[in-house]
Amino acid sequence: MTIVGLARTLVGDGRLHAARWVLRLRIRLRHPTLFSDPTAIWDYGYSDIDAISLGERVWVGAFAEVIVQRHARYSRVEGRLRLEDGVVISTGVNLRAAGGAIQVGAGSVISQHCVVVAANHKLEPGLARIHTPWDETRCGVEIGANVWIGAGSVVLPGARIGDNAVIAAGSVVQSEVPAGELWGGVPARYIKTIE
Repeated sequence: MTIVGLARTLVGDGRLHAARWVLRLRIRLRHPTLFSDPTAIWDYGYSDIDAISLGERVWVGAFAEVIVQRHARYSRVEGRLRLEDGVVISTGVNLRAAGGAIQVGAGSVISQHCVVVAANHKLEPGLARIHTPWDETRCGVEIGANVWIGAGSVVLPGARIGDNAVIAAGSVVQSEVPAGELWGGVPARYIKTIE
């Protein structure tokens, strides 16, 4: 690597770190009761801060990545994020609110290394998967109040999880989970009623 190449790399890294710092600072200033670990990444368009709604005492852990794109390239559906009072987003969680909305009810916990995705690409023959339009018929994620999503779970577009439900660790949720039930597996299935 040449000196010029090294300088370009360092400048690019510096800009990225500065941009992420500014975005994290803006969220924290707007939501003074938010705890966001310094390693958490808040990735949203500078003018899209209004697409993010946080309640009181929201907690975002180390190395979590929160992505909110109000206007995504491959979808006409607005991306939005709403985390109500007392929501916990644990270490390494990936929230992707683009092409649909993610809503998490009060007191809910999304445990370590979970992924919550609001939209996904359609499968269209002959097109590169990464460049296909997003499925606008199955988008958005709704998680009720007092829900516990176990570590390493994936919540896919169109999933609806009712209040007081529990998702077992390592599960993949792609449908509706009624309130007060324990679901688990790949794909997640009913295990038992807990209330």
